[in-house]
Amino acid sequence: MPTTVKAAPGEPLPWTGYRALIFDWDGTLVNSHGANYQAMAAALNAQGARMEKVWFDARTGLSTPEMASLISGEQNIDLNLDQIVSARNSEYMQLLESVREIVPVVNVLREASAAGVLTALATGGGKATVMPTVDELGLRDLFNVIVTREDAERGKPAPDIFLTAAKRLEVSPADCLVFEDSEEGLAAAQHAGMDSVDVRALRGTVA
Repeated sequence: MPTTVKAAPGEPLPWTGYRALIFDWDGTLVNSHGANYQAMAAALNAQGARMEKVWFDARTGLSTPEMASLISGEQNIDLNLDQIVSARNSEYMQLLESVREIVPVVNVLREASAAGVLTALATGGGKATVMPTVDELGLRDLFNVIVTREDAERGKPAPDIFLTAAKRLEVSPADCLVFEDSEEGLAAAQHAGMDSVDVRALRGTVA
């Protein structure tokens, strides 16, 4: 049965004993929460929809189309998902400089990579904004594999994104440890048969 450990500020993060470490992106390796909320809210507002921050905070593991689909159903409003994705990405890129590393988690990524442990980025975010942010922070070379929402049939809480990462790393799910910050992501790790570390308590420890 997969287990989840809750991280605590100032305490070392567990990561040894696994063949591969799989990292979520937003809220796990980077503090992009504010930028993501502002960008998504602006994109929805342009089509007459609204999004409260408390609603967004509870669903950060969802992709942009999945989040917009929920809003569409809850508010009984027709939304053009392609336009929302495009507008959200454009808004986010204008906020890129506000995104910072979450230091304790990035330190684990650096240490594991240096030690020869396999590493993957596995995120529900899309390539259009994830990859520029990865490159802006200079982290691309630390990953053996990068999996975004486009690479999996289903988003979190389904296990597809994490299972795709494990497959590309050629590692059994049981030999992987996932670092996550959302309920959807932690559920996805559980469904994938992977142990996980809940890093939500570390969101404020930024560079």
